[in-house]
Amino acid sequence: MNPRVGDAKVDKILSDFSQMYRNDDYIAEKILPVLAVKEKTGKYAKYGKENLRAYLGAIYRAPGTRAHSVDYSVSQGTYICTEKAVEKIVPDEMYKNCDDPYDPERDATEVAMDNVSVNQELALSIYLSNTANITLNTTLSGTDKWSDKTNSDPMDDIDTAIASVKSNGGRRPNVIVFAHNAWLAFKSHPDIREQLKYSGANGNASDSQVMQWIKDYWRLEEVLIGEAVYNSADAGQTDDLDDIWTNNVWVMYRSAKPSLMRATFGLTLTDLPKQVDVYREESHVRNVVRVRYSYDQNVFDSNFCYLIKSAV
Repeated sequence: MNPRVGDAKVDKILSDFSQMYRNDDYIAEKILPVLAVKEKTGKYAKYGKENLRAYLGAIYRAPGTRAHSVDYSVSQGTYICTEKAVEKIVPDEMYKNCDDPYDPERDATEVAMDNVSVNQELALSIYLSNTANITLNTTLSGTDKWSDKTNSDPMDDIDTAIASVKSNGGRRPNVIVFAHNAWLAFKSHPDIREQLKYSGANGNASDSQVMQWIKDYWRLEEVLIGEAVYNSADAGQTDDLDDIWTNNVWVMYRSAKPSLMRATFGLTLTDLPKQVDVYREESHVRNVVRVRYSYDQNVFDSNFCYLIKSAV
């Protein structure tokens, strides 16, 4: 029998735990930072680039005269937060084997949280890999792929991506995102290993050293690597684990502070932060832990992102 409305009770301790819980494999909310909104659906203003217009001498103000009048264009963006929810059964027998009654419920919360995060991550990866969505892009083929250690030129590809975002979006990119296999091809590329010699790192530079060199060389603030995997097998079938992020690289501009008023690539808008409730199923002698999260992964301006598709 399904629980009646009101049977489920929000668990503050588990809700706080779910909001603090972090799995570094997931990068979706680093690409699109979280911003709380009051309404499930709504609109936000998208400002034009008139603030970047050069007037040269036209803004000179003679004594006693008015300042030069400027205007800006405004269009509207929309968002729709939809709830995602996963629940995990906790039989009473599990409580009997634990000293702390919250342990099995924390474990259940982690399982459910990972499942919500995997689906959130996969949805964003699919969206960002589509050239119809990220219109600033190039698709590498043949000897241009970074897996061709002799002929490819990853540094030039990234230079092109940065220049394209800057010229189309008006902001210099500050974040680069690598699919895991693209990262492996990049950091082992002879051109990159050669450059690392001049940075003080030797031929066996660590990931952190390579990341720091990327930040210094291209003046970027963050390097993200998509490490997460998902189980693509249907329920009841043999597990089949695949990478969520594959083959591609993204260069983007992300505002330092999430806001509907700031230019940025996009945000994760949420009207219901991660929340955990627990309800009882007495007929089955068990509790059920449910994780709920309502959000919209919203891309504000695709001109703030460049996709290097099929880098490997």
